[in-house]
Amino acid sequence: MERVEILGVEIDNCSKAEALERVREMLRSGAPHQIVTPAVEQIILTRRDAEFREVVRNADLVVPDGMPVVFASRWMRAPLKERITGVDLVPDLCRLAVEEGGSVFLLGGEEGVAEAVAQKLSNEIDGLKIAGTYFPPFGFEEDPEELRKTIDVVKAAKPSVLFVALGCPKQEKWITKFKDELGAPVMIGIGGAFNFIIGREKRAPQWLQKLGLESVYRFGQRPGEIWKRILRNAPSFCLLYFDLLTYRIQKRITQWVRPMLLGVVDALLAACSFVLSYWAYFRSGFFSDTDPFPNAALLQMPAYSDLLAFVALIGIAGPALCRLYARDKYMEPRDVALQTAKAAMLNVFLLIGVQFVFKDIYREIYSEYGFLGYSRATFAFFGAFNFASLALWRFGFRWLEHGLHCRGLSLDRILIVGRTPFAQQLAKDMLQRPEWGNRPLGFVVNETVEMDEAGPVPTLGRVSDLKRLLPARKIDEVLVADQDLPLLELAEVVRLCRQHRVQLSIIPSLHELLGVSSEVKRLGGARVITVSLDGSLEAMIERKEGPVE
Repeated sequence: MERVEILGVEIDNCSKAEALERVREMLRSGAPHQIVTPAVEQIILTRRDAEFREVVRNADLVVPDGMPVVFASRWMRAPLKERITGVDLVPDLCRLAVEEGGSVFLLGGEEGVAEAVAQKLSNEIDGLKIAGTYFPPFGFEEDPEELRKTIDVVKAAKPSVLFVALGCPKQEKWITKFKDELGAPVMIGIGGAFNFIIGREKRAPQWLQKLGLESVYRFGQRPGEIWKRILRNAPSFCLLYFDLLTYRIQKRITQWVRPMLLGVVDALLAACSFVLSYWAYFRSGFFSDTDPFPNAALLQMPAYSDLLAFVALIGIAGPALCRLYARDKYMEPRDVALQTAKAAMLNVFLLIGVQFVFKDIYREIYSEYGFLGYSRATFAFFGAFNFASLALWRFGFRWLEHGLHCRGLSLDRILIVGRTPFAQQLAKDMLQRPEWGNRPLGFVVNETVEMDEAGPVPTLGRVSDLKRLLPARKIDEVLVADQDLPLLELAEVVRLCRQHRVQLSIIPSLHELLGVSSEVKRLGGARVITVSLDGSLEAMIERKEGPVE
């Protein structure tokens, strides 16, 4: 049965009729099964309670008990078919038990409530067999004698369906822990459903339920309890879901902030280097005894300070032309130093060019001061200071990014299709080299590969599960690393990546794996790969098989 993932909780995408048919199969199998009905409260609880998260993950049937959950799935473009509440399931499961010749047991609720529910259900459903009811005392799960008594009562009754009303998450955890011992084919935690069935608490009108406002209606009946639930869960659910929906927008903003921050600092560093070069040559006392502007402050020198705004622009132009603002997280320290040196040299040449341009624009100023303060020495100092400051800033920024990456922040989240040795080694490299800026979330394998959990990152499912994973997880890129992936599955990966606007990458093709270089070019409406026959293939064959004849 297909599942939809909502904030880490996998929910079966089925109609009520399909869910009941699945329950019928459970009843006929005779083996113990557990049904969980998560609403917003339960979804948020799975993020706080690891044990409850495992309970929901291992449940045999998980259906949505809340319209906000259904709305969330629709906004994710992976819509759940309908809401299926625990209250609505109770009479339907009872009818299934009658049809299959079974019985039901009601456990929990307040004292006397289970008996009243049993009486009401018996009156409404012909032929319903009530195997028993039991109200365990509060805290029975901590008392070994009471716990054993409760389990023995249920076991002796041998029900087909066990309804447990102990409150979430205690009821779900209790069922999971003693599921095999209890032995009922169908077990479900139903929380406060007993109160609705006997009319102690009224359900919201259908139109309010469809709008997802049932909690507002219940707030009028139990304001203290419902208000705490809303305050504890609704803001978290909304914020988490908003974060999921806007994740790619956040990434785009981050991508713009990074070059803007680098550019602003580069501009300031260029202007400071320009002023510092004048001071170092003319006013430091080490290189020249003649100061062209001895009475002027550094930022008020005629024909010099006028250029500061243009020097700031030059400080951005040089690094931009050397691709230092490109989002290239694979640049090694040696490459950073080399590109920074090129940018500083380019800044010097641009400064000389601007100076000559300004000679005509500010002719009066230059004629009055006669190019005072301009010399090859100051330009050399500018280049040296600009390179030093750019290099320190770039390596400092790289160190900052590395620290963020090591803490799992500002990383591109990659899903790897295939669990080949190449894919596993690539995942290990990404984990060991956080400065690359990539975080492998897990593997997705094709339908013929066994679901082996071994590996540097977990196996999250098969290619068919991408339909669930892509809208539900913050995934930036899908990397296809399996050359044996069937064509139909590869086409499905491409379709889903396009549908959910996820970047798709593919490992080098066969000719690249053999060591030859290539380039992609367009011929009319087609794209072709041009292979450079540089002799590397022959060299590889020769190493493996001896000289090529």
